[in-house]
Amino acid sequence: MVKGVSKQVIVVNNTGNKYFEKIVFYVTPEYSNISTGKLNTAAVRYLGGYDIKPHCNNQLRSRYKKRRNLRVVLISVLALIVISVAVAVVL
Repeated sequence: MVKGVSKQVIVVNNTGNKYFEKIVFYVTPEYSNISTGKLNTAAVRYLGGYDIKPHCNNQLRSRYKKRRNLRVVLISVLALIVISVAVAVVL
């Protein structure tokens, strides 16, 4: 049981873990005046390698694949252009 009325709390709802549905962080009183963004970042950093939102990894993975495929296509097109210019110069 938490005593006191003015406790600042950060609740992580999507833990990505089958055992835990929520993680609750109680902010130390001397750090309660820090911005919410910094506190959320600190909470996520504390969790470390845990996936808070599992779907984010899938989105990042698909974005990475799309970028990689685009690079391959661009390099292939550039190689074809270089080869065609080299053939045109030789002829």
